[in-house]
Amino acid sequence: MAEFQQGSPLAVARLFEMLYRPLVYFAVSITHDKAEAEDIVVECFEKAMIKKMDFDSLPNLRSFLYVATRNACFNYLRSLKVDARSQQELQYLYNPMNNDNADLQQIESEVLSSILAEIESLPTQCRQVFRHVYFGQLDTREIAGRMGISIKTVRNQKARAIRLLQTRLLKKGLLPAVFLLQILINQRMLAEQPASLLA
Repeated sequence: MAEFQQGSPLAVARLFEMLYRPLVYFAVSITHDKAEAEDIVVECFEKAMIKKMDFDSLPNLRSFLYVATRNACFNYLRSLKVDARSQQELQYLYNPMNNDNADLQQIESEVLSSILAEIESLPTQCRQVFRHVYFGQLDTREIAGRMGISIKTVRNQKARAIRLLQTRLLKKGLLPAVFLLQILINQRMLAEQPASLLA
């Protein structure tokens, strides 16, 4: 933090790399707009740089960034003229006085960041398949066509990616990340079910 306060480019880069993804995830959960969320986080980090002498510890900086990001997200939604009831519901959900929801969002953001870091370290084909399935929302046939591989290979690579992620996260003691990963997998499996099975 002393190096950050002195404006060390290396310290700034490290802190930005550590905090950027969880903050973007947090902002997206409020705005539902990834591009806007990314802009908001960068702007909040710029504000933190201006006030850098105010932060004597990482928790202080992190708290400032989450509060500033939350407030900027609400301002963005107001600028879109989101209806009053939706704004009230969002403010209740993200009000730190309400059951520590802001802390829970921060923890969830950091857990998701751990998952994303592990996804990026997967073998190339595994990573591509996983990203197509869970982020691109493509089905097995679409992925096979897009990547020029067989449907069986897509299924094998998907299973391999899940297995590798679970093993790596468990080895690091990130049990909450394993649970969040399982929720992501279950949601995607549900989305792929034919409508007749969901009725």
